[in-house]
Amino acid sequence: MKKLKQLTNQLFTSTIFLITMLFIIPPTFAIADGSKVSFYEYIYGAPLRWLTVISTTEKKGAFLEMFFSENEGINIQWLNLIINFLLVFLVITIIFSLAKKFYNKKKA
Repeated sequence: MKKLKQLTNQLFTSTIFLITMLFIIPPTFAIADGSKVSFYEYIYGAPLRWLTVISTTEKKGAFLEMFFSENEGINIQWLNLIINFLLVFLVITIIFSLAKKFYNKKKA
């Protein structure tokens, strides 16, 4: 039961951290010229870019505004998202195990 609780905590922490990185790490910005209008692409995610938001207005930043209101399309690269989650989960697992070892060493 203790292992399941620890795994659940690590999965939850990894998910929260992955979502938080969308707000912290700035997007990659690109312009795609169309025949009548230019589209601006904002590519989010780290270390692999997994979320692309396409807009007709140029606003660098403001993830929530871009994601929920002023976009022409959203594309999720699922493989990159899964790999990012696994990388974040691996880092969180290492941090949890180091913290546990440090806590046990300090306690003893």
